[in-house]
Amino acid sequence: AVSTWRREGDLGGMENEAFVEGAQREEEDDEEDNDNWTDLERFQNFTTSQHPLRRLVSARGLEQTVCKLTVADAVEHCLPLLNQAAEDEESSVRDALSTQLAPALRDLLGRARGDEATALVNCVWPLSLTLLRDKDQQVRAVAEDAVIEYASLLPPNLLNNRVLEDIIDMSTKDAEDERMTCVKLLGELAFAFKQDALVHQVAPVVITLAGDSMFRVRKATALYIGKVCRWSPKGFVVSDLLPVYLSLAGDEIWGVRKACAESLADVASSLSAQVRSEKLLPLFEALATDTSRWVRNSAFQHLGTLIGNLTSAEVTPKLLELFSSMALG
Repeated sequence: AVSTWRREGDLGGMENEAFVEGAQREEEDDEEDNDNWTDLERFQNFTTSQHPLRRLVSARGLEQTVCKLTVADAVEHCLPLLNQAAEDEESSVRDALSTQLAPALRDLLGRARGDEATALVNCVWPLSLTLLRDKDQQVRAVAEDAVIEYASLLPPNLLNNRVLEDIIDMSTKDAEDERMTCVKLLGELAFAFKQDALVHQVAPVVITLAGDSMFRVRKATALYIGKVCRWSPKGFVVSDLLPVYLSLAGDEIWGVRKACAESLADVASSLSAQVRSEKLLPLFEALATDTSRWVRNSAFQHLGTLIGNLTSAEVTPKLLELFSSMALG
């Protein structure tokens, strides 16, 4: 059958002119393009092409390619080729691959039977790790979003073992971007981790990164510690995580304090009314009167969400006064 794959000249609104100009399309005539290729054959040939534009077309066509394959064929004939794409010299190709991983894996996992899910993870997770460490910030950001999107679809034993262990390993790397990625993923995926893993594996890493020498890592920790608190046992939050959060809220760098203001509602949702009244409400007032206007603005922007996590008895006249003051400017 004639392939329905989109040709490299049919990228529509996704086409990047600068990329196309650098792809030297006039030199592509020396590579075969057979109208009788199947989608898989076209994908295989384009993925290994010497021409960047064809590799871009291949990466962008990943989801529509795998949806027509059996899981076994995707694992054997399609996914292994992506290792080359994950390290492509063109960031546009790597970015496109990052974008396609989650929808492609969602389709494949939905059809996986028996050990096929493990085989899929064995193919895709190393790709994600490579992309999470990419030198291009945009590629890293898209790769992070992809992992967050597909992680909850993974078999729990794989997520709580291999995937979690590899994420935690990023916390030990010299590159601060990797440590920031680590704490972001631990926070965003906290809902999917087992409670035992949160207490004994995730929380110790978060606590360590909260004391990182680089303020950007501390800022990321302040932003995501609330999500870890939300899904951890309440007693553990009070004894181990709350003191760390309160310390971050007093950081000398205003960006770290601002991140604490943004995560205040998440922390509040994990605490009892008594602890909120004793610890968090005074903290909000401190953040709302911080020396940095960025911290003050962030505190007020998240006040409504904070109030939404409180009981009516906890909403003090002072909080209502602060909330009303926003309308008065």
